[in-house]
Amino acid sequence: MSPEILSVIMLVLIVISIVVGIPVAFALASIPLLFGLAFKGASVLPMFSLQGFGMMTSYSFVAAPLFIFMGALMERSGIADTLYEAFYHLLGGVKGGLALATVAMATIFGACTGIVGAGVITIGLLALPSMLARGYEKGLATGSIMVGGGLGVTIPPSIMLILYGCAAGVSISKLFMGAIVPGILLGLLYMIYIYVRTRLHPEEGPPVSEKERIRGPQLYRLALVSLLPPIFLILAVLGSVFFGIVSPSEAGAMGVLGSFVLIVIRGKLKREVIIGAMQSTLKITSAILLICLAGQLFTGVFICLKGNVALRSVMTAMQLGPTGTLLMMLLIVLLLGMVMDWIALIFILAPIFGPILTNIGVDPLYFGILFCTTLQISNMTPPFAYSVFYLKTITPPEVTIGDMYRGCIPFAIMSTLCPILLLIFPWLVTWLPSLME
Repeated sequence: MSPEILSVIMLVLIVISIVVGIPVAFALASIPLLFGLAFKGASVLPMFSLQGFGMMTSYSFVAAPLFIFMGALMERSGIADTLYEAFYHLLGGVKGGLALATVAMATIFGACTGIVGAGVITIGLLALPSMLARGYEKGLATGSIMVGGGLGVTIPPSIMLILYGCAAGVSISKLFMGAIVPGILLGLLYMIYIYVRTRLHPEEGPPVSEKERIRGPQLYRLALVSLLPPIFLILAVLGSVFFGIVSPSEAGAMGVLGSFVLIVIRGKLKREVIIGAMQSTLKITSAILLICLAGQLFTGVFICLKGNVALRSVMTAMQLGPTGTLLMMLLIVLLLGMVMDWIALIFILAPIFGPILTNIGVDPLYFGILFCTTLQISNMTPPFAYSVFYLKTITPPEVTIGDMYRGCIPFAIMSTLCPILLLIFPWLVTWLPSLME
């Protein structure tokens, strides 16, 4: 049996193992190890240690735990509460206003967290009770929370962008800049959908009564107090990266420092807050880096078995042209994202697709944003819609899994419009990174 066929069999076995529930890191590491020993002998063992050492000494990976810690601190800072309250009063008076407020708040809060689970649960605790109490359709209420929480993995600083940059060898700073416009575009698409839907079906998103909302100077003060902290943090992190003052890893440290400043100002600097944030960071970082290490091991064996050559040959033989090949790659990302963990998918596909991009002449930075905006759809697509599982942990019994799936599918369809627009208008991705040069 040729090495190319063996590499494909190995890849299929890994996908099946993850789908049936074997932990991602174990599936990604153990199956390549067995294939490497069986068909390449003990010579693969030094490669495993070298792959692990190379990953652990990569400066880019320092950014991941720092941004995770920043997100954990922001989750406990109370900023999300005041943000939602401000948008509640600003947008609550229109049809679907609470759902609009949820997405608007999530767009800003997402730039301060970068983690799906934290965003979905934090926003769900704030927004779901008020929407259900006012008779919002359950699918609309849960859908707006799930997509809003998921914006954190698209809007920089995002853990998804950091890991993709590490796996594909693309500048994380430029990925951050390239993702700003697509991230905002996603938020706008969701808000347009909510607005149109509640215009056509007003009963699904009734407005908040006038007596429940504040107005005038009090509202302006609330908006100012709620918006200044996250804007300060966003400028401290992304502004410093854009102007080349710091690297992404150093920007993560600035984000942590900014989070501490905001927590002190808000009087939230307590022992349990810091310990809770540190424990959360340790758990998430350990899981992510273990998967990253396993992904590096898989990549080494896959290339050793010439799997990348086989895949490149198949895609070249199909003669789809640059655009067709690009669409095929994004379709693979979308389909595999429905059944696989997104971190594993990054470390499986990014190294495989890299040489193909070179052959068809596609900018790796541009493809990286297309890859991540397509992959984020997987958080809302059955059967493994992670946003559904996160939100279900805090929903009341009357909100079923079926309600949540029905709620997220229309938003998932709207999400597909973002990669389509980026394919039609590439400058939406390339404009901001070009200003850094």
